[in-house]
Amino acid sequence: MRSHLLALCVAALAAACNGDSSESTPAAAAPPTGNGGNGNAVVVPADTDPHAQIAAVTIKAVTPGDVAGPGCSAASKPRRLTRDQVVNALTDVTTALTGDATLAASVGPLVRDTTQFPPDVLVDPSTSRHKGYERLDTGVNLRQVTALHDTAETLAKSMTADANRLNTLLGSCTGTADACITGFIRKAGRLLFRQPLTDAEVNVYRTAAGNAATQASVAKVLGTMIASPKFYFVVEKGQAATDANATCVSLTAHEQATRLALHFWNSVPDATLNTLADDGSLLKPAVYTAQIQRLMADSRSDRAMRDFFGGWFRLQELVALDGKVGDPKFDAFAGSFKPLPTSRDAAVNEVLDMVSYLAARNASLQQVLTDRHSYAKTADIASLYKTAVWDGKSAPPLFTEASRVGLLTRIGYIAQGSTDTTLPISRGSRVLFGLTCEAMPTPAMDQSNSKADLTGVLTTRQRVERVTEMEGTSCIGCHKTQMNPWGFAFEGFDSLGRARSTERVLDDKGGLLGEKPIDTAALVRLADGSSRAVASPAATQQYILDSGQFERCFARNYVRYSFGRPETAADGALIEALRVQAANGANLRSLFASVALRTEFTTIQRAQ
Repeated sequence: MRSHLLALCVAALAAACNGDSSESTPAAAAPPTGNGGNGNAVVVPADTDPHAQIAAVTIKAVTPGDVAGPGCSAASKPRRLTRDQVVNALTDVTTALTGDATLAASVGPLVRDTTQFPPDVLVDPSTSRHKGYERLDTGVNLRQVTALHDTAETLAKSMTADANRLNTLLGSCTGTADACITGFIRKAGRLLFRQPLTDAEVNVYRTAAGNAATQASVAKVLGTMIASPKFYFVVEKGQAATDANATCVSLTAHEQATRLALHFWNSVPDATLNTLADDGSLLKPAVYTAQIQRLMADSRSDRAMRDFFGGWFRLQELVALDGKVGDPKFDAFAGSFKPLPTSRDAAVNEVLDMVSYLAARNASLQQVLTDRHSYAKTADIASLYKTAVWDGKSAPPLFTEASRVGLLTRIGYIAQGSTDTTLPISRGSRVLFGLTCEAMPTPAMDQSNSKADLTGVLTTRQRVERVTEMEGTSCIGCHKTQMNPWGFAFEGFDSLGRARSTERVLDDKGGLLGEKPIDTAALVRLADGSSRAVASPAATQQYILDSGQFERCFARNYVRYSFGRPETAADGALIEALRVQAANGANLRSLFASVALRTEFTTIQRAQ
């Protein structure tokens, strides 16, 4: 049976695309265009920064009426939920239906561990060599469908495991069994399918339940709904066009509620959004703007914030820090520091905890790059920073080392896994291509540098220069002037992210061959023709800020994340609007909210 599940999903999906969806458009209501009714800015209450370092900047969010955008996104094939969105959606639906926090907390382990739901591919549209965003993974495979089926079956049985849980699901129904199961079908279907069910759909599930309200029948209804393509896929067709020549049409209220919830919460709409979608009032500009404010002020908005920055900064590329513990050379290099199996995740979370902290205090995008506090909640990462462990509540400690200047020197960003030597090319790539969106050249796969002289006691920089900067080789063109310098500026930090002024060169048994001074001087360049001599991460960071490419790169990446697709030429106005906001110091929450106030977010290309 399971071998046919994928075909079933594809068939149901095709039917939805061809107009067989049960989406009903609310009574005519104005689409959320104009200035939001009152021109209010998106303002989120924030705590006071204990160090007075983070200025609370509030600017007016860009709305569809303020900037003439190119229109709407293409109505491509329906998107599916990411694995994280599946977890969040089922967790929130379980909570809404049962009120059982323990049962809701079991959803994550069920999906990830028990049913082995495969993780999404982190797609970077610029290159296949680096990770990006799970929202851009449009593939569907049998493993996913099978895991969804197993999740649905197991969760449905758990939600109906005893009489008390069954009574909670059915509510205070005192009518006939048919009436009780019908009421439950409408309630559960509304949450899982993100819109009210039609009478025809209700009848399908009533028949499946045998018009009975037993544990077995309710479990069957729940399991079938959770495994349905209508839960797993997001189909957007928009409202019926009132102008025969219209290229773009507004999303329906239910489509808009779903887009908002998935974008800001990585989950399904809550009761408030559902109510506003059902009566059509979500499409009123003032109501729509107020909902964006509410969603961004909710703690669940932190999910998407961390998700975006983790993808943009390519944090998932950091490999385990303890992979070579026990190797003589690595142990000699690590010295008194012994990485743990959890050190890698702790380093990644330290960067994301910084993002969460700053966003909650109305920090700007630039402060994500320059903040000098440690957010290390574990002793291993705190020891690398030479700071106290942060309790997650009080003011985070400042870095004690002058060379530790912000994001570019955080362990989760600069460490390079279980290796005793740095990887300057990798570091240069992460900074140059990741944070300024420079185009990445295709590497020449040849052996023209195979005769590089690597004899003697050489620093990592010297070895890289001899291999990639040999005269007459195919490597020198890109590496000498473009890639290597950006990595060399960070040689003042070893592969574990510890500050250093010398490099200890070891043999394979951990014996010391020599100790040589670090050279961080470099001439870094950008594609616009500018260049700057730097000798530290601080100088490199300042060059990135001064160039304006950091904000432009953010805008490109946020468009990718927001719409789950590569940016196109038609996105130019939107990217520029986001860049200008970021460059003007918009606080993160206002910046992230503004994309939902543009026509690109509230409309879709009319189906032909």
